[in-house]
Amino acid sequence: MENISDKVLKLKSIIESKRDTWTLKEFQNFYHNVDVNKDINDNEKELLAKTCGQIIEEKFPKRQSKKILGDKGVEGKELIEEINNIVTKEFDWSDNDVGTKVKIGGDMISGRSAVCYYISYKGKKSKINSGFHYRQKTVASDPYLEVDFRKVGTEEKETKIFPVALRDEALELYRSYLSKIIE
Repeated sequence: MENISDKVLKLKSIIESKRDTWTLKEFQNFYHNVDVNKDINDNEKELLAKTCGQIIEEKFPKRQSKKILGDKGVEGKELIEEINNIVTKEFDWSDNDVGTKVKIGGDMISGRSAVCYYISYKGKKSKINSGFHYRQKTVASDPYLEVDFRKVGTEEKETKIFPVALRDEALELYRSYLSKIIE
């Protein structure tokens, strides 16, 4: 992963040093504050989300960690894995700067969403990012798909929301965005 500042590496060390003393809520609050910080880039947020997620899974009982990270999103995770398998065969992801895998969304770690899994592509040279998300705001609400296309570091962003039943239409839009980014 590139573009990781010394400040964020220090934050990662702080998180790891608090492994044995922080509560689940403290990890969630810390991640939320990182997620809304405008001075931290996508790669840095991903690194800190991964660090928080791993500690939550290791430190807290399965029931607690699954409440934040786990089983309630099995369908969503499987759908995003399927989409990931399709698009990584169709496009060259070798220049992806944000990790080519299914990721846990920061909204789920921080508790703002019940379920959030996604894949994203950001070219190493370009300042353009596109993501395909499976989201469910609350356990009682219907899940949905979200496809976005944005210029990193700006307010320019297109987001389109689809019901899960329109998965193929969401995939077509994502393919069109990827074809604009991937050279």
